[in-house]
This record gives sequence, structure tokens and C-alpha cells, in this order.
Amino acid sequence: MNKKLLLTMGAAAAIAAVSAGGTLALFTDSKSASADFVAGTLCLDSERNDGDTVPGPMFYITAEQGRTTSGAPGLLPTGVWAPGDSHTRTLTVYNGNRPECKTSMDAWLTAVEARLTEGIADQYVALASQLNVVVKTPQGGGPDVVVAEAPLSDFLAGPVTILYPDGDKIPLAYPSNRHMKFEVAFDRDAGNEYQGKTLVVDFVVHAEQQRNNR
Repeated sequence: MNKKLLLTMGAAAAIAAVSAGGTLALFTDSKSASADFVAGTLCLDSERNDGDTVPGPMFYITAEQGRTTSGAPGLLPTGVWAPGDSHTRTLTVYNGNRPECKTSMDAWLTAVEARLTEGIADQYVALASQLNVVVKTPQGGGPDVVVAEAPLSDFLAGPVTILYPDGDKIPLAYPSNRHMKFEVAFDRDAGNEYQGKTLVVDFVVHAEQQRNNR
């Protein structure tokens, strides 16, 4: 499942604790790809949540930037980002329950990674070290718990394992859905060298079948 995260620093100086400059962060909706499975079919789909218009970007500065493919404006723009800012949005991951996503088995969600988006000029990869990503999801019938936390640069380096704090795997039964909260924080001590920079990545959520993968 690919989620696009677009991070573009504004032209104005971004100075710690000063509301200047900006970061645009977009998760765009797309379907998951099947992997190698012993039997059956696993297909995941997703949409943004939090009462916003779906599908569409999850993090965006203005309503215009958060428009869906049908042209509806986003309802939850973050406004301009400054060092020290943090924003949280929810991604709903589906296993079945959607006509375009045919599946036949229970799944484990196993990892999240980020990949540089192809076709984007002047990617400033160093910006990834200034953005901390926390992924949360409910455990059982309880509250959200942290299942992964790392700088975006770690997600770019390869898959970051997602597990409950007690080490248990994260289930996504068929047919059902799971809410996953993504919290992105811009380092309070980030300096002016990140102004006017662009970083665009795709987030990929990895899954495996539950059968024969206990």
C-alpha cells in the first residue's frame, strides 16, 4: 500500500519556534500490491479518516492542496508548519469490505517504509532526518499504542518493523479495517538550511498472510 508523503519547505526562513516557512505533507491514496502468499489472495485498500473528505491527502497546508480526485477541498488543512510543530492524521486500512479489493484471508501488518518518489527533481533527502514519524494503532479493544517510531530517514533506509509494545503482531482480519494514526513532528531545532527544500516519498505498508506466519 503506497502512501505519498510530500514535504516541501516554504521559501520564508524557518527558525525554531517562529511560525515562518512551511512544510507540506501529503499522503495520497492508492491500493496495496499483493505479495507472495501460500494460498488465497490478500488485497489491502485505504482512505484518510478523521472526518475529512475521502479519499485524498492526509496532511496538507491548505484546503486546495487537500483536494480529492473529484475536486472536493480538504477539510483539515494544517496551516504553515514551523520547527516544533506536530500533526496527526488517521489512515484506515481495509482488508476486504471494498468492492475493488478482493481478498480471502486474514493478515498481519508487519512494517512501514518510505521510498523516494520517482520523477521529482531536486529531492533534499537530508530533510528526512528532521521529521519524526510515530505510527499508532489500537491494541485489542484498548487505546492507541505506539507500534513504530523513527526519523523519516530510517523509514527511507528500509522497512521499519511495526509491533505492539508487548511484541505481538498487528492483525488485520478479513473482512475488517484498522485505523492507523501517523504523527509527523518537525524538529524544533531545524535550521534555515531546510527552507525552500523539497522531499517527496511514498510510504509502503507491508503485510503478510496470517496462515503459516504465526
